Amino acid sequence: MKKILAVLLLALIIFLAACAEGGDGGAVSNEDVKSDAAIDQSGEEEGAEPTTAREYPELEPKDFGGYEFLFLARTLSNPDWVEWDHRDLYAAEMNGDVINDAVFVRNKKIEEKYNIEITELVVEHPQLTSLTQKAVRAGDDIYDVVCPHVTELSGLAQAGNLVDVFQIPYLDTSKPWWDQGTVRDLSIIKKLFILQGDLLVLDNDAMEAMIFHKGLHQDHALENLYDIVKRGEWTFDKLIEMSKGVALDLNGDGKMYVQDDRFGCITQADSNVSFFVSGGEKIVAKDKDDYPIITFGSERGYRITDKISELMLDEDNVVHLHRYEGKFPIYDEQVKMMEENRALFSWIRMRIVERLRGMEMDFGILPLPKLDKNQENHVTNMNPHTGAGISIPVTAGDIERTGMILEDLSAESRYTLQPAYYEINLKGKYARDDESQDMLDIILSNTAHDIGYVYDFGGFGMTVMLRHGQNKKSDYASQFEKMEPKMQTAIEKMVSVYEDLD
Repeated sequence: MKKILAVLLLALIIFLAACAEGGDGGAVSNEDVKSDAAIDQSGEEEGAEPTTAREYPELEPKDFGGYEFLFLARTLSNPDWVEWDHRDLYAAEMNGDVINDAVFVRNKKIEEKYNIEITELVVEHPQLTSLTQKAVRAGDDIYDVVCPHVTELSGLAQAGNLVDVFQIPYLDTSKPWWDQGTVRDLSIIKKLFILQGDLLVLDNDAMEAMIFHKGLHQDHALENLYDIVKRGEWTFDKLIEMSKGVALDLNGDGKMYVQDDRFGCITQADSNVSFFVSGGEKIVAKDKDDYPIITFGSERGYRITDKISELMLDEDNVVHLHRYEGKFPIYDEQVKMMEENRALFSWIRMRIVERLRGMEMDFGILPLPKLDKNQENHVTNMNPHTGAGISIPVTAGDIERTGMILEDLSAESRYTLQPAYYEINLKGKYARDDESQDMLDIILSNTAHDIGYVYDFGGFGMTVMLRHGQNKKSDYASQFEKMEPKMQTAIEKMVSVYEDLD
C-alpha cells in the first residue's frame, strides 16, 4: 500500500509542477515535468508524437540489506538564520508541504530500489566540520555524505578529509542533475570535493538576486524594469540611477537612518562579491589546466569595483545592513523596510523571497545587474556562506554504493524535488507576476562561484571584498597590490596540497 501511495503522490507532484504558472524554463523543462500517468511504457505520450524520454542513470536495482545511508547536515540556532537549514535531504513523513512531500517520495523510491534507509543527523553549524574531522581521524565509517557550507570546503579538503568526487564510481558530473557551475568553478587541478545540484534546494536558496518594490517604482514613474532586463540594459549604472531620487528623510531629523527613513537600495556585506561576479569578473579564475590564476587586477575588474563603491558608499541613497549587525536582526529589518515602503531595491539571497509572502504591496524579482550592456549574460553568484553542497568523507566505507545512491537520488530529484521547489513553491506561491517568473529563469540558468572568495586566498576575499562596503572603504587597488603576493603564495600552497591528495 505504501508503495502504491508513493507512486501516486509522485505522479501528482510532477503533474502539478507541469501545470504551475510560469511556462517554460527553470531547473527542468516542461518536457521533463510531464506526468508519468500520461506516458505509456514506450516512454511516449498517448496520442502524441514520440518525445525524448527522461534521462536517468543506467543503474539496476541492488539489495544493500537495509543499510542506513546517513547525511550529516547542519542547522543554525540563530533565529535570524532559520532559512539556511536543510529541507531537501530527509522527510520523516508526508505533511502536506510540497517540498517535504517531494523529498519523502523521492527517498522512498530510492530506498525501495536499493533496500536502504535514508536518514540524516542534524548538528549545529560549527560541529559539522569538527565531527567530519573527528570521524576521519578515528577512521570511523559513520557518515556517507556530509553537507558543508561552501566556505567550509577549503579547510575540509586541504586537510584530506574528503574524496575527489571525480573518482567516485557511478557519479557522472556531466549529467544535468549536477550543477555545472559548481563542477566548472570549484574544481582545482581537476580535483573536486563538493557537488551541488538537483538533490538540494539549499543551493538554489542561496542564489543571489535583486527585488524591487512595485509601489515605489510606480510612484516615481520609473521605466519598466523587466523591459530593461530583456533589452540587456539592467546594469550597475541603471541600478544607481534609479536608486537616486527615491530616498527620503521621512522623520525630518536631517539624517538618514535605516529604521526611520526611505532608501533607494538595501545592500549587505556579501553584495560586494556578488556584484563583482555579476559584473563578469572573478578574484581568481583558472587556466586551461584548471590551475588557479589571480584575475582581480584587470582594468575591467576595477571598473566594477568603482561601480560597487559608487553604490555601496552612497549613504544618502543606499543602506548597508551589516553596518548595523548586532543592533537588531538585520534580515528582519530588510523585510520590514520592504513591507513599510522604505526601499525601492534590495539585494537578496533567494530564500528571503519567502519572508515577503505577507507583504501587501507587490514586489518583483530581478537578476543581479551587469557591468554594461556589452556583457552578454547575467551571472548569478551562489552565496558560499549560506549555500551548502554534498561531500563524501574519505572514511565512507563503500564508495561504489555511495556513488550509486547519490547519482540515483540526484536524477530522481530532477523530476520530483526541483519541480516542487521551482514551479510550485517559488514560482506559484511567492513570485507575484509572470515577469518575475521569467526573471527566475534567468537567475537560475547561469550560476557561478569565485574560488578566490570561496578559498579566500591570502585573506583578500574576506578582508577586502566582503568588508570594504561595511567599513566604508574603496581602496581596492591599493589593498590588492599589498596582498597579491600573499594570495599567490596561498594558491601555490593549496595546489601543492591538492597534488599530494590521493
